[in-house]
Amino acid sequence: MKSLLALLMLMPLLGAAQTVQQQGYWGRLYLRTRLSSRLTLHTEVEERRFAWPDRQWQFITNHHLHFRASPVWDAALGGTYLRQPKNGVSVPERRAYEEVSATVPLPNHFRFQTRLRVEQRWLGQVVAAELSNEWAYLTRYRGRLQLEWLPNTSWRLRATNELMLNGGAFDQNQTYAGVERPIGGGFATELGYIHIWQRRPANAGYYARDALRLTLVKDLSLLAAK
Repeated sequence: MKSLLALLMLMPLLGAAQTVQQQGYWGRLYLRTRLSSRLTLHTEVEERRFAWPDRQWQFITNHHLHFRASPVWDAALGGTYLRQPKNGVSVPERRAYEEVSATVPLPNHFRFQTRLRVEQRWLGQVVAAELSNEWAYLTRYRGRLQLEWLPNTSWRLRATNELMLNGGAFDQNQTYAGVERPIGGGFATELGYIHIWQRRPANAGYYARDALRLTLVKDLSLLAAK
C-alpha cells in the first residue's frame, strides 16, 4: 500500500515531453444481478469514442462475478472482451482477471475502498496492416483507491484513483470523479469525468486523455423470484 501511494504521488512528476492530448466521451450500460445473498453478477457494455474528430476509441464488454465474504471483503472473477481500431484494423483483446476489495465505513456517510486486480491479457497482433492469428500476452496489476459519500438515499458521489502496471512497468494512471442518482424502477444514472495518463507504445511519450462517461445502471434481484 505504501508503494502504491508513493507511485500515485509521483504521477505529476512524469515528464510531459511528447505528450498527446485527447478528449472523448463514453456511454455505458451496467447491469447488476443479485443471484444470492453473497453472489452478484455484474455485466457491462460500453462504447468509448474520441471527440474532435468523432471516431471509435474502444468497444468493451465486461462480466464479473462477485462473492461477498463479509461486509468488508469482496472477491471477484471476471472476463473482458474489447475491440479498438489501430491503423484501420479492429484489434481484439481478451482478459481474465481476479480481484479482491475491502470497503470500510467512515463517519459522516463516507466509505473508503481499496481494490487489487490482476489481469491476464491477450492482445491481438497486426502484421502488414492485417490482423494476424498471433496473440501477445501481458500480466497487468491494478491498484485502486476510492472514496464515496452518500449524503442521502438520492445521491452517491465517488472519487477514485487507479494505478496500472504491465508487469513491473508503468502503464497508466486513471483519476475519476462522478455522481450517481436513482431514477426509479431499479435504474440509476451516473455522470463522471475521467483523466488518464498513459504511456504510449514503444516508450514514445504519454497520452493525456480526458473523457466524460454517462452510465445507465440497472439492479435486478433473483432472490424475490425464489
